[in-house]
Amino acid sequence: MRIWLPDHPGVLGAVAAEIGAVQGNVIGLEVLEREAGVAIDELVVELPDEPGAVDAVCRGVRNVRGAGVEEVREMLTAAQDPEDSVLGAAAAVLQAATPTAAMNTLLGQLNVLFDLSWLALADLGRGAFIEVHGDVPTVQWVAAFSHGSRSGADPANDTTGSGVFIEPVPETALTVCGGRAIAIRRRERHEIALLVVVAARFIEALSGPERAH
Repeated sequence: MRIWLPDHPGVLGAVAAEIGAVQGNVIGLEVLEREAGVAIDELVVELPDEPGAVDAVCRGVRNVRGAGVEEVREMLTAAQDPEDSVLGAAAAVLQAATPTAAMNTLLGQLNVLFDLSWLALADLGRGAFIEVHGDVPTVQWVAAFSHGSRSGADPANDTTGSGVFIEPVPETALTVCGGRAIAIRRRERHEIALLVVVAARFIEALSGPERAH
């Protein structure tokens, strides 16, 4: 479950106590974002197999003043450490045999890791998509969003709270972009950027011999 709460001592403990009061057990925690006195945390919570357990734990979180629930997803398998997931995605990219395979692997990993509803590889200079997955907005919309996200005094913060990311692929004319219904938080944006850089550097290395010819 993804929650927001006041970023003050004792608040997370109060949330954990409320979860425990409904027989829930917090078995995983990742801090996604901390800003302006508010933290966005992602908790993995083990619940009893009983009707209404999810609703009860959500009510418990909301009992803590200033806390709320952004999203709840049921996991049918054991949770994987988020850092392990990102490292696994990077390793998968580095196992690709060709530049095209590396880019395809990157897109597939981003889609799964961040539960995206749409994803695209675009050449915004030419105003064209190279590859699309899901219900993708127009390339003109993506280009306008990309321009707007970089026009502020602090471009890194402009899209915070949005469910859309725009990430240029270094040393290429390409951009990876995607979106989902819930916000993509700062930690996740950092992870996306790192994976794109890993893929770009590996693709550059794979393409080196071809360029020499």
